[in-house]
Amino acid sequence: MSGFGRLTCRVLTSLEEIDAVARDWQALEAASADPMSYFQSFAWCRNWVAQFCGEGVRPYIVTVWQGETVVAIWPQMIVFNAGVKRLETLGVPHSQYCGVLVRDRDDAQVRRALREAAEESGCDVVLTRSVLAGSALQSVVGHMPQIAGSANVASMLDLSSFAHPDAYVAQLGKLQKRNRNRRRNHLARLGDLSFGVLWPGDPEFGALVRLCAEMKRRWLAETGRFSSGFAMRGLEDFLAALPGDRAALEGACLSVLRCGDRVVALELGFLRQGHYYAFVGGFDWELQQLSPGKVQMDFTVAWLIEQGVGSYDLLTNPANYKASWTNSSIAVSGHARALTWRGRLYASTWLPAVRPALKRLHARMPALVERIAVFLRPVACILLYV
Repeated sequence: MSGFGRLTCRVLTSLEEIDAVARDWQALEAASADPMSYFQSFAWCRNWVAQFCGEGVRPYIVTVWQGETVVAIWPQMIVFNAGVKRLETLGVPHSQYCGVLVRDRDDAQVRRALREAAEESGCDVVLTRSVLAGSALQSVVGHMPQIAGSANVASMLDLSSFAHPDAYVAQLGKLQKRNRNRRRNHLARLGDLSFGVLWPGDPEFGALVRLCAEMKRRWLAETGRFSSGFAMRGLEDFLAALPGDRAALEGACLSVLRCGDRVVALELGFLRQGHYYAFVGGFDWELQQLSPGKVQMDFTVAWLIEQGVGSYDLLTNPANYKASWTNSSIAVSGHARALTWRGRLYASTWLPAVRPALKRLHARMPALVERIAVFLRPVACILLYV
């Protein structure tokens, strides 16, 4: 514990310490009234620590108190590998947005306490990879150097102006309407379409969350993509354990599209104060030509409008399909501050140059392998002939 005038700072480093402040954390969530802070919620952070923290990864959750009232929480973790100790956002790579919960985002003393606690972590570098423009965290880390090439965009569909799903459909272009009707009609030829939203506690919730993850992994394998988040063991257990409240429209929920008795598409999302995060979607790969995932998204958007939800968030990394579904965006940036010579080497060389180059090489691997195979095929034929 350290003091900052009228404030005290405590760092939580164990599940027991996290559980001890559960009510305080949840009270701060309500007081901060930030719909973009789901990945800083007690439910998300507590469950992530329980599932994934261990050797090489431990929580470092900065809490700032005014008397007996918590006024700020910055969920982070210390990650140690390859000889570098990093202070990162708790939940990476699963947490999509970095953030901080604060009662008063304009309190300069609170911001100073958060910064100093990060600098006293004993790490080589402080990383905040996905900071939303205009967020409370940006006012805390905005002074830190921006990571070269980290500029990104969070894509969203603003639903606040649609009183009914029909109003949303009416403003679509003719081609969009025709394509969406065509996809739905073609899929319906296999059986009657039915859509529903399940919540934790529903008998099928856990099994279908696991099926959603399985579908996503199939898509990754078929398209030659790699996801560090899906490579982590225990992801399905973590997702299936997240809480949700049907009556309050808060927390985890699962969109389910069936064709007859067959589950053809799923989407696990999170609701927070009228904001919906489309976290992971999956579809029956055998029906890929019928686009069941897009049909499910259509149903999900209609359901969100009916519930009075204001936004459908497709998260970061722009894509063509996101452009056709969204009408607003928020800039996202990454920041790094080196605290040691190892941190300086990591921030100046690995992050802006080596890591992106390796990612580009990985993305090109299928094409490179095919080129090598084409080159070696005649040689192989000669060898077989001889």
